[in-house]
This record gives sequence, C-alpha cells and structure tokens, in this order.
Amino acid sequence: MMSLVIDNQCSTPSPHLLLISSFVQRTPLESPCGWVWVDDWQLDKPSTDSIDGWAYAPDQESLKWPKSYDAGIYVCNARQRKWIRNRKQILCDGQQHVSIGLVKPGDSVPLPLSCLTQAGPYVLQLRPLNLGVQDEYAWSKVMGKSVEFQGSDEQQEESDICVSDLEVSEKLLHCSQIEGNSSNDSHGIWFCLSVQAMEIAKDICSDPIQDWSLVVRSPLSVTNYLPLRIEYSVLERHSNDQLLARARGIFFPGKAVNFYCADVRKALFLSLLPQKGWVPMHVRF
Repeated sequence: MMSLVIDNQCSTPSPHLLLISSFVQRTPLESPCGWVWVDDWQLDKPSTDSIDGWAYAPDQESLKWPKSYDAGIYVCNARQRKWIRNRKQILCDGQQHVSIGLVKPGDSVPLPLSCLTQAGPYVLQLRPLNLGVQDEYAWSKVMGKSVEFQGSDEQQEESDICVSDLEVSEKLLHCSQIEGNSSNDSHGIWFCLSVQAMEIAKDICSDPIQDWSLVVRSPLSVTNYLPLRIEYSVLERHSNDQLLARARGIFFPGKAVNFYCADVRKALFLSLLPQKGWVPMHVRF
C-alpha cells in the first residue's frame, strides 16, 4: 500500500523580486491500525519529466499533476511535486473477525469472498464445540514439528494460515482447554489441517487458477479389520518417560476410531486387547 502527500509552491509575479509562498502538506502521518511503514518519504521523480521531481505551471489553478509546462515557453509561477511512502498490513488488536459459522462433521462451507480477495492477513482459526458439554476450548494455533528430542514439553507455534496466501501443506492445530480464566495446554484437542489445491483453469498469462480446499481431520486414526471387538488405549510418553493415557475404549469390527487428545509429535503407544482372552500387545508409532 502506498501513501502520498502533495508539496505545492507558488510565487507572486514581480519584475524586481520573486516572493515565494510555500504550503507543504507533508505533515506527520500515523500509520493506521494494522499497518506499519516500510520506508521513509521519497520524491516521486519517475512520474515527471523534470530531474528534481517538480511539475511546473503558470499558476496554481493550472497545476495538474504530473503535467508540466515548458519553462521556455511559459512563465511558471507555481510548481508541485509528490511524496510517496510504502506501508504493509499486519495483524493488530483491532483486527476484523469474519465468522464462517458452525461446521458439522462431514459438511463443507465456502470461505467468505472478502477474506480471499482483500490484502489483509485473514487467518483461519477453529475450535471444537460440543453442544450440551461444559468443556470450552480456545481458538486453534498452528504447532511446530516434533519436540520429543528437545528435552522440553513446551509447544512451539508456526506461522498462521493466511487464507489469501495459501500453499499446499499439512498443518497440526491445537486448541487448549479453557479452565476459568486460563487455558490448559495438557488437556487440549488436536487436529490435522490439509491445504489442498486443484487446478481448474489457466488465466490470460497461462498461470494456473486453483480451487483450494481446507480439510480438517483427526491427527491419528485406527481401523479395526479384525472380526473381534477390541479394547484399546493410547499412551503418550513425556520427557520424564512417564506414560500418560490419552484415550481408552472399545471399537467394533470394521469401525475406525479417531484420536484427538494425543500429541502426535511425541512418542505414542497403542495398546490393543481383543476380546475373548487375547494377550495384550504394545505397538509404538
């Protein structure tokens, strides 16, 4: 985004003395919320034919930027030049929120066109909502890669998902559970977000026009192909080698179970116990 101010100067014609009255409109400008300056004020010289960036005219009323009168033909008593400064848009506390609405399992909704066409950094966030359940979760954050070998349980965040500047990728999202006025990261919900693109046409420059899809699914899923009911448990190993149970239950033949409570960046252990007296086994992912 470019900002500009106009610098005007005019003179009073006189056969003996040239009196200059100057009114410069290059007053200090504060960057609006969500914008920051990226450089300083500069003269817009390329728009005029003069070396110093001035456009000349016989009087103030005749000033029509960037047109300039020939000083060899006209007596020019007024001149004008333009100052420009670039700025870029960033997130701020007063950022706009565009609600997409409630998305039920298996459903799809289109993103608002304003989020895709505007230059503003609209980022995608989601959070689980269980009607009738008191558990409340914070908006999702994009998490980093594996932290198992860093000796810390701290969660690392990556850059947000800007919907106007998508790229094919896989993102791991985390929603912390809200307890009172604080959030509990250890009791959060995990999602996997797939950013997919399909070419549907080409523009006038033969560049691809892509149809983007954002697919949200569980980061871990297990399917039972055995003809038996299976009791399962998912254990998560922490830095002190402590195993913490993240999910337990029974699933039936031909059914799949999705896991949302386990941090897939850490070592996970799946315990399976088929019904009717089978011996337990442990499989590490």
